[in-house]
Amino acid sequence: MRWQQRWLMMIGVGLGVTLMGAPTVQAAKVYRRSAVTKLKAKTYYSTSTTGKAYRFSGTRAKTRLKATVALKNYRQTTWKATKRVTLTRNHHAVKYVYVTNQQRKAHGWVWSGYLTLDSKRGKTVKGSTSKGVTSYRVKGDALTPYQSNKFSTVAVGNYALGAINYAYDSDYATTNSFQTANHTLKVAKRTSDSASNYVFKTALYLPIDYKGLGRKAVLGNPQSAAFSKNDHYLYVMYVDNAQASNAKQTGWVIRYDMTALSKLFGSSLVSQDRLRRATNHYYNGTVTAVDQQVLNCMKVGPRFTTGHAQSLALNPKTNQLWFIKSYKDSYTAVVERLSAKTLKPNAKVSFKLNSKVHMGSTLTFDKSGNAYYWTQTKSAWPTAPVNSVKFYKGVLGTGQVHFKLIMQGLAKAPGKVLQSVSYNQQNGRLYLVADESIFSVPLAKLGHLTTRDVSCTNFSGHREFEGLIWRHRSNAGYLLTNKGPELMRLSYQ
Repeated sequence: MRWQQRWLMMIGVGLGVTLMGAPTVQAAKVYRRSAVTKLKAKTYYSTSTTGKAYRFSGTRAKTRLKATVALKNYRQTTWKATKRVTLTRNHHAVKYVYVTNQQRKAHGWVWSGYLTLDSKRGKTVKGSTSKGVTSYRVKGDALTPYQSNKFSTVAVGNYALGAINYAYDSDYATTNSFQTANHTLKVAKRTSDSASNYVFKTALYLPIDYKGLGRKAVLGNPQSAAFSKNDHYLYVMYVDNAQASNAKQTGWVIRYDMTALSKLFGSSLVSQDRLRRATNHYYNGTVTAVDQQVLNCMKVGPRFTTGHAQSLALNPKTNQLWFIKSYKDSYTAVVERLSAKTLKPNAKVSFKLNSKVHMGSTLTFDKSGNAYYWTQTKSAWPTAPVNSVKFYKGVLGTGQVHFKLIMQGLAKAPGKVLQSVSYNQQNGRLYLVADESIFSVPLAKLGHLTTRDVSCTNFSGHREFEGLIWRHRSNAGYLLTNKGPELMRLSYQ
């Protein structure tokens, strides 16, 4: 044997692994077993089709193995490892860990090479780059398996709303859409806590027309928005509603310079029709010098396939903008990263949570970079009634997509039409938005909520609530709503 081969084998033995892949274990063979070392419990999964879990017999000096579990039958579940030993035979040392499968009540000693930390689930494989967009793909499931009978819900009062008959703002028609009044969206009812005690007031009337984007009133349907990390810019994602399915919708992103607009309109940004008038004049070819100042505060991105576009969100840790392009097609989801410079995607990640769970249509991030979305239960579990809320937490990026179901949800969703989710860094609350109804919960207590933790607020304006957007450096929140499109500032009472 050449000296290089001997050296590599010595390294392999020192690390407790074999250089030729999985160890060959035979029950008739005798092994020397080390003392058991306790481990800090960690969760693993296995994709092995040939590996087994074993039971030890005999003494430490003469240990025999008996196979008790075939790992191929447990590929959709997880294992918890708590102990470790080293088996040695003919100077070859291999590490085994003791694992328990709580979902299927199985246990045994498994070669460590068959196990992967669940936190490593969802690692991506980089693909090709086409038209400036680099593709990534996740192999295997991106969702940690769970036991549905372990799931529970927290009772919520009578604040879940049904379908809303959308209506235009009261002066939309009388002003020919050039609104100047300062409207207040009042509360119909709420829970008796300070977190639910707020109204929405007009902050900025958004454009409706814009030259070069197609038909008149093409900007009448904003779907989601996000502030830049320094709160200087507001990114709003639109769709044109010209395609048959949500996944194939095309649209664009407009970047609004909020700092510049504040200087033009005044710090409050209240009751201003100038933005809507300026874009209308641009559409009709009648731009004035004042209009041009307003138009200079906007950057309109190119058209691309946005999907439903209701999930634009900034990850404050990475300073990256993400949105969910597709979430139902064949259970394969596609999320895309939006360039803040070009206002078009520059990366996309395809993944499948598992063969029975769709990705949600909403997205937000906390200040540590964790991703969250929520769903409404469509098919009841014994532990989750129809229209109950499920929360998911995970990692989303070009390197990894991995989500876990939080094993406690809400017994009721805020409304019939799920619209968005957002996180307020200042008060640490997660907000669930449906039409005319918003629930919020403290993020730190997710999974351990009580009914008193759930704040609920219902409104009475018959407006479509597209999203609740929070600045990153202050406690200022804004409601993105339609008919007509506007930003309404959250005002605590």
